[in-house]
Amino acid sequence: TTPLVLPVGQQRRPMTRAALHQIVKQAFRAAAEQVHINGNKADSKRLELAFAHWLRHTAASSMANGDVDLRMVRDNLGHASLSTTSIYLHAEDDLRHRATEEKHRLGW
Repeated sequence: TTPLVLPVGQQRRPMTRAALHQIVKQAFRAAAEQVHINGNKADSKRLELAFAHWLRHTAASSMANGDVDLRMVRDNLGHASLSTTSIYLHAEDDLRHRATEEKHRLGW
C-alpha cells in the first residue's frame, strides 16, 4: 500500500508521500527562483537540485550538531543501525561520522 502522511483538504483525504515530495520540490523551485532573482546563481542552482529526502539529511545533521545522542537520531529516523544513521550526516559532520564508524563497527 501507499504510505499516507497526513490528511488534507475539505474531504480530509490522506496525502501520499509522493504528493508531499512534490510539494517540497515546488517549494524548493520557488525558493530557487527567488534566490536567482536576488543574484545568487550558485545557491539558486543548489536549491533547484534539492529534494525532499535532503530535508531528512539536514534534520539528522542538525540533531547531531545539537549534541542529540546518535541513538536518538537513529530512532527519530527509524534506522536499525547507527552506521545507517551516520550516512545521513552532511559533509561537515565527517568527524562525527568517523567516530560513529569507529565506535560502532560490527567487525564483519
